[in-house]
Amino acid sequence: MDENSAMTIAAKLGGQGGPGTLFGMTMWGMLASLIFSMIGYFYFKRGREESDTNKLVCGIAMMLYPYFVSNALYITLIGAALMAAPYILERYF
Repeated sequence: MDENSAMTIAAKLGGQGGPGTLFGMTMWGMLASLIFSMIGYFYFKRGREESDTNKLVCGIAMMLYPYFVSNALYITLIGAALMAAPYILERYF
């Protein structure tokens, strides 16, 4: 199997993206996805313990959005906004 056919097969299996991606995500995208999903789990857990709907919903959103966003920059920006949302809502609303 030559390199060209291996890249074609990898692109078909991985969706969009080329070499260096898996399922359309780079290594940095996967790492950011993992980190924000773990933070989302802790937000969800804390929201359930404290009966805080804002943290609960933001935790669920943080665990789910990386499935729909593949760019590492967008994962980081959305994750940072969702991390700040419960505290902003608690303080100003």
